[in-house]
Amino acid sequence: MDIRELTTFKMISETHNFSKAAELLGYTQSNVSMQIKNLEAELGTKLFDYQKRQVKITQAGIELLPMVDRTLENFSEIKTWNQQAERKGILKIAAPESLTISMVAPALKKFRQKYPQVQIELQNATCLHNEETLLRGEVDIAFMMWPSRPSKKLIDHDLGEQEMALVVPIDSKVSFQKIIDDKNAQFIINEAECSYRNQFETAVWQQHQRQFRTTSLDSIAAIKASVINGLGFSYLPLAMVKDEIETKKLQVIKTDIVNHVHAHLLTRNYKERSNLISEFIQMF
Repeated sequence: MDIRELTTFKMISETHNFSKAAELLGYTQSNVSMQIKNLEAELGTKLFDYQKRQVKITQAGIELLPMVDRTLENFSEIKTWNQQAERKGILKIAAPESLTISMVAPALKKFRQKYPQVQIELQNATCLHNEETLLRGEVDIAFMMWPSRPSKKLIDHDLGEQEMALVVPIDSKVSFQKIIDDKNAQFIINEAECSYRNQFETAVWQQHQRQFRTTSLDSIAAIKASVINGLGFSYLPLAMVKDEIETKKLQVIKTDIVNHVHAHLLTRNYKERSNLISEFIQMF
């Protein structure tokens, strides 16, 4: 007995028409007729009669119909069982603060709308720490910002170049050269392992043989507040300072730094990647 035969039986019982059932199911009329003949032969009873050119369900068909309904419902549940299990899983993500704000949080909002029962575990750390966490199998997905390609042991989804901006208070009348020449200039930035901090410090040393006095802060919000209040300058992803630029709290200074910073979405080389991970990757 084929599940298609039961589906066809139910459709004919609803439409009372072989041709209409064939059209709705995408079969030919001869195929529909053959399915019903096979089903009747296996059950040993007639399911439909023709009366005045109309298809009438027999008493045997009427008695069979509730069992077919239950069978089709169970079959539908079986087909979606694994998907339902995936929707109730856990997705573990590691991302740096900057990408959490600009990319990951908006994507998770969309993801949660589609998978409301999925438990999301999000952690913030440095890019290198996120990569190591993924390699150890402690998370399912890791984000990082880096000029070079991440570990070859991981699958890298390059999300493109991340525009950078050197920012100073809105009332500052300085140029990049004046900052380079200012012996008291204070660079306010996050941890030493930060990719865009490394890019900035490497570039100004190679091109200008300059090192700045540096204040390291834990959060981008604290860095921006410090720059706004005139405590120094910073070099941050443009997406992180867009609001402050538009509200005229910060201004961008042109530099001669060539940007190589890209965002990366990383996964392990899964033999069978779950639907949750695949769906999340597709959002990017």
